[in-house]
Amino acid sequence: MVKLSDCLACGMPKIKVIDLLKSLSADEMRQLDKFVRSPIHNKHEQVICLFKYLRKNLNKDLKNINGEKIFDHLFPGALLNMQKLHHISSYLMKVIEEFLAWKEWRNDNRNYHLSLMQAYHRLQLSKGFESSFNMAGESILAGSRYDISQLRKKYELELLRFEHDRTIKSASKISFNLQALSDAQDVAFIVEKLRNACILLSNQTVANVNYSTGLLTKIIGYTEKNKLYQNPAIAIYYFAIQTIKNKEDDVSYSKLKELLKDHQKSFNAKELHDIYIFSINYCIRRFNSGEQSFMKEVFDIYKLGMDTKAFLQNGTISPRTYSNVVMSGLRAKEHGWIEQFIFKYKEALPEKQREGYFNYNFARFHYDQGNFQKAMPLLQMMEYEDILLTCLGKILLAKMQYELGESEVLINHLQNFKAYLRRKKMLGYHKETCLNYIQITQKLVQGKFKNPSSLKVEIAETKVLAEKEWLLAQVKKIG
Repeated sequence: MVKLSDCLACGMPKIKVIDLLKSLSADEMRQLDKFVRSPIHNKHEQVICLFKYLRKNLNKDLKNINGEKIFDHLFPGALLNMQKLHHISSYLMKVIEEFLAWKEWRNDNRNYHLSLMQAYHRLQLSKGFESSFNMAGESILAGSRYDISQLRKKYELELLRFEHDRTIKSASKISFNLQALSDAQDVAFIVEKLRNACILLSNQTVANVNYSTGLLTKIIGYTEKNKLYQNPAIAIYYFAIQTIKNKEDDVSYSKLKELLKDHQKSFNAKELHDIYIFSINYCIRRFNSGEQSFMKEVFDIYKLGMDTKAFLQNGTISPRTYSNVVMSGLRAKEHGWIEQFIFKYKEALPEKQREGYFNYNFARFHYDQGNFQKAMPLLQMMEYEDILLTCLGKILLAKMQYELGESEVLINHLQNFKAYLRRKKMLGYHKETCLNYIQITQKLVQGKFKNPSSLKVEIAETKVLAEKEWLLAQVKKIG
């Protein structure tokens, strides 16, 4: 098979251009073709020819994508000049990047209206400005959108109106919109600061680092003093911060969940995803502290997220989210909903990981219902590129073999599992947690321990250990 690096050995075009073109959809390619041909964006005929050549050969024979062949196509009979070809490819790269920037800008209709307002302001055409302001107001001021991009646009709109009124109209004849401008700026700033603080404080816990939160304490105090949490945009992040800072603030969590239910359509998918994650993390901390009922809360939030498609990105669900939804649903005993979910979103998993994560999670579903006959075949041939997933599957299979009393089969499985782990170098602490699980399970099945109490202490004191709760349950059954 021909590699891109081999095709590009002659110095043209750079892999960056090829990767960029290959990442575009068919519809984007058609749009780009019109963009490249437009004299407004590109005045070089050779750039058009280069784009047409690359587009034609991109998904065909990569042997044709090399410097000599491309130069000969662009300049038949001319002496090879790689520097000249490099300049043309650089121009093409700039045109493609300009297209991508334009597409992002044009996809948001609010950008168009605000830019049009700026143009009319520059030209000092008040009627045009007022008309474009009214159109912008329909998309920015109307409705009840609270996501940060909307709040920023609202501030930009008020700022443009103020700048235009101050420049064009007489100060003695007009009451400027200063209060609306100030309020829009405050809300946009406070919401973005609170949201960024949620991300910062969450990462601080995971990464075990300390960040300076800047004005956060003063902003929270100002919010409380002026009861700004009556604004849903501010309230969502205000109560989210309370759940991050305080491990047992169930009142703030309840208010956050209520706000999510009432206003989830007011946020874009990205922000909604993050707010759901803040809520889930709080519930998991409460669950880990012994409050079992909070796993049902985790499941309820995942359901909300799936209903709003906040956990999907371009129609794709991450394997981690897919597995977490299944785990929370099984813990909450929502077997009917989970079975439908497993099949409904199977095709939404990334293609390379689809089979593995479907098999593993469907096996978990059957295991949770005690149907080992259906669960085990899904795991017995399970060995994928995803090493951690393979380990999870092997652990689940070992649990079923132990519970069925298949001692010889289990001992052989654990030995093979240990050999598999020794072959893998990129597992980090996961290797230790799996090896500890193997060691203690071997003691369980072979009876190599003084008494159940001593084994229970060993399990409890082993810091890095997979399935600790299950292992303790098996020891408890012994006596």
